Formats: sequence, C-alpha cells, structure tokens
Amino acid sequence: MTEHTTAEKATGVNYRHFFLQLLEAAPWPVLVIDRALTIRYYNRHVCSLFGVTGPLQKIKLDQLITSAAMIQLVRESIASQRPQSAEFNEGPSGPCWKVSVTPLEHHKPPAGQERLPEYHYFAVAIEDLTELRRLERVRRDFVANISHELRTPLASVRLLAETLEDTIETDPEQAQVFVERIEKEVQYLTSLVSELLELSRIESGQLPMVIEPVEAQQLVREGMARLLPQAQRHRVRLRTEIRDGQVLVAADSKQIGRVLVNLIHNAIKFTPSGGEVVVGTFAEPDGCSQRFFVRDTGVGIRPEDLPRIFERFYKVDRSRSKFDYVGAGGGGSGLGLAIARHIVEAHGGRIFAESTVGQGSTFFFTLPVAHAERSTS
Repeated sequence: MTEHTTAEKATGVNYRHFFLQLLEAAPWPVLVIDRALTIRYYNRHVCSLFGVTGPLQKIKLDQLITSAAMIQLVRESIASQRPQSAEFNEGPSGPCWKVSVTPLEHHKPPAGQERLPEYHYFAVAIEDLTELRRLERVRRDFVANISHELRTPLASVRLLAETLEDTIETDPEQAQVFVERIEKEVQYLTSLVSELLELSRIESGQLPMVIEPVEAQQLVREGMARLLPQAQRHRVRLRTEIRDGQVLVAADSKQIGRVLVNLIHNAIKFTPSGGEVVVGTFAEPDGCSQRFFVRDTGVGIRPEDLPRIFERFYKVDRSRSKFDYVGAGGGGSGLGLAIARHIVEAHGGRIFAESTVGQGSTFFFTLPVAHAERSTS
C-alpha cells in the first residue's frame, strides 16, 4: 500500500478511485471476491441484474447467486488458480448467462525469483446472453419457417405440373383444374414474397405513412364492411361495439385498416359457423389513447403459444393444413400478425391478445389520441 501511495503522490492519480471507475465502465456485471467468496467490490450492473439496492460488500457470493453450478465454477477457479468460464441456461425461456472467473494477481514475485504469483482476489464477470440467444432462436426459426413455407407450394407446383403434362391431351377438363391449382399456389408464393418485402420495409422504417386525425369509429366500420361478405359466407355473425367512437386518433388510415382487416380475417378464420366476431373501440382511462379490439368465439390460443403469436412465421398449430379450418380456412403465411405489430408500434401504440382455449380470443391494440399539433406527420 505504501508503494501505491508514493506512486499516487508522484503522479497525482488516486488508484482506488481509478479502479472503481474502471469497474463501473465494464458493460456487464462484475464482482471482485476473495478466496472465501466474500464480495469486496462490484459495479452497478450487479445491482440491476439481481434486483438489489443495499451494499453487497462482505456478503458471501453464494448468498447472491443461488445457482450451485455457478458457485462450483467459481470454486474451481479458486482451487486451480486458473480462469474458468461457462454458460448457464435456465430452460428455453429462462435467462442465459455466461460466467467468467479470472484470478487477479495480488503480489508479483520480485525479478529473478521463481515463486508463483499469489491470487487472493478473483473477478467474476456475468454476461447476460438471454436476448442474444433469443435472437439466435428467432433467426433459426425464420430460416426453418421460410424453408417450410416455400417448400410446400413448390412441391405442389412440381407435382401438379408433372400431372398436367400427362393429362393435357387426354383430359383437357382435368388439365384445366390442375392449371387453376398451380395458379393458386403461385399466388400464395407471390403473396408470401410481397409480405416478406413489406415486413422488411416496415422493420427498417422505410414504410411511408401519413399520420392524420381520423375518427376511431370510421376505422372500425370500414374494417367491418370489408370483411362482412366473408363472415356471411362462412355463417359467422360480425357486429360492432363502439364507445367513444368520435374520438380522433393519430393514424395512417390505410395501414391501420390493414391491421384491422388482418385481425378480423383471423377471427373469422378460426371461428366455427354460428359463432360471433365483435369489432369495437373505446377510450382508455388516461384519455391519451384509444383502444381497438377484435373478439371472437373461436378455438382460442394455448397459453404457451400466446407470447409468440406476433413473431414472424409463428403458427399456433402447424399441423393444420390450409384447408382444415372450420371457419374461412387458410393457414396464412404467418406474417400478418408480425406486420400488424410493427404497424401499431410505428404509430406509438401497442398490440396484445387474451385467449381461452375453446372459448375464443380477443386482440387489442391502442393508438394515440390526435391533438391539433399532431394533425400531420
């Protein structure tokens, strides 16, 4: 300590303050412990990660970290006096941490001596990889899903084309049926590519939007009018439930209309004949936003699927084919809800859903109330 004090006087540097500032500059939680697992130093990220506010000095590490595997990793580093590192994942939806333990050299042997360095302190760095692993999972799912979405119609087109070649001369009527089915699959592929490009534009902020005041009830009624023929065709009752309909919301009518059409279409699709779909709106208690909803009496969504329904290509039940639904049918591309989420969030709103299996689902989204100074964007 005397040596450091002399150096500090000579250079004007407070090394302890410098060390603490360096610790705080680390981008993830870092603790410094001694051989007895007592916490000596830590940065603010540690408090955020573990949700603690009180001082942690002189607290044992195993009082803060409850994972026996993590504590064992630290003990191994102390015993071997070598760096140790490992990842710890608490299930598919749980946190994923990379824990690195590094011995800190306390006394450097004098020049010419072969004495091993002494390690009395150890740095424990915890890198939260949860979001990174989630993004990796999303990427893997995206590749798998786009491969699936493309493979199925392409295989159908190939099979139909081969069959068409055999029947075009012998059975012209049947050949025409195959041509129509090929056209249908090509339309699906075209729609899929278009939605992919549209989603890419929305995510990159390149989708032009004209935000202007529009009555909430106008958006609801227009969405209902567009889907009413489909509802009637599949014997699903479609009605509105409007409160505070004259409230002006700040919205791009075309894009929000797209969101409502997607939600109403899905509701009809998964509602059996004789069921009901309700489209409505009402003002939020804070007076700053307006809520829209689409409620159905359909098959519902399982609790484990509900958090992921707004992900790209995520489908609640991939085992159902495009022709197996009781309602309007059509498995869709799995992009509609992802596009809806991005559009709503681009308006400054949020979108979410509630559901009970066998009883139905309700999809909600909010839009900010329009003010005079926000009439254009």
